[in-house]
Amino acid sequence: MNISITGNLGSGKSSICRILREKGYEVVSAGTIFRDLAMEQNLSVEDFNRKVNEDIKKGDHSVDDLIDRRTARLDASRSNIVFDSRLAWHFAPRSFKVFLIVDLDEAARRVYHDSLRSDSESYASVEVCRKALIHRQELEKQRFRELYGVDYFSMENYNLVIESTFASPGQLAEQILARFVQYQSGTGAFANGLTGVVDLNPSSIFPTLEWTQLEWTPIRQAQAGPELVIGQAGKTWFALQGHSALLSAWKTGKVFLPVRVDPLARPAVLTKEAYQEYERQTGRTFRKYPDESTGKETNLLQFGKGS
Repeated sequence: MNISITGNLGSGKSSICRILREKGYEVVSAGTIFRDLAMEQNLSVEDFNRKVNEDIKKGDHSVDDLIDRRTARLDASRSNIVFDSRLAWHFAPRSFKVFLIVDLDEAARRVYHDSLRSDSESYASVEVCRKALIHRQELEKQRFRELYGVDYFSMENYNLVIESTFASPGQLAEQILARFVQYQSGTGAFANGLTGVVDLNPSSIFPTLEWTQLEWTPIRQAQAGPELVIGQAGKTWFALQGHSALLSAWKTGKVFLPVRVDPLARPAVLTKEAYQEYERQTGRTFRKYPDESTGKETNLLQFGKGS
């Protein structure tokens, strides 16, 4: 069985794939197949790229079709491959499909600083980079829908949605492989026929109850509580049920926490003072406080019922 990895721009896909290659997986990207096709036509990658761009301007997407078909053949005939591609999940339907999500501010910071260290496109500031990422992702959503009839940002397409905002590439690779084993065996998070799991960083989730409203023992005595149900306002996650599980994860320093997303929820935003009370009681620090503008942020991620 194979793994397909895609996700938001700046989510860390390339770093994770490097680690998985070191662990013995063959990593195949659209760029890898593109280079193979260039060699088959006795062209340099530069000349082949020029030819493909000219064909696309004429409405000819035959090379894209070749890449897609080759991905499908590899998935059907071989194992132990990690596909690193925006649409590999679609063309490798038998693979374990992973989508990496990341806070947009963190993504912009990563991409901006990477651009300063390379010869790729550079940005005047992190904020300029942030706006460019939003624009690129909106264009991708539209383009993939027009060309392939799929919604790249529908999380129902994936077996694992995992957050990289507060996790290292090594931690992400280990968690992906652990979930992959569970998926193959139908155990753990994938028991009882479950085919999709959402793992978020606990540090990204905000409470919706005042500290005095919590109906459980103090955090120093807390154990893992009931299932954590979350909702999303804009790009921000909020706990709806299972606050004890969230606070226990903070206490124990968990990097990933399985959650159930309620796509119809309209989470309440607490006051700044309420979040500060959580900081005083738990010793943790929120990177930013949600406010009334939070729910107005554009969010392309779509979680269907049961995600």
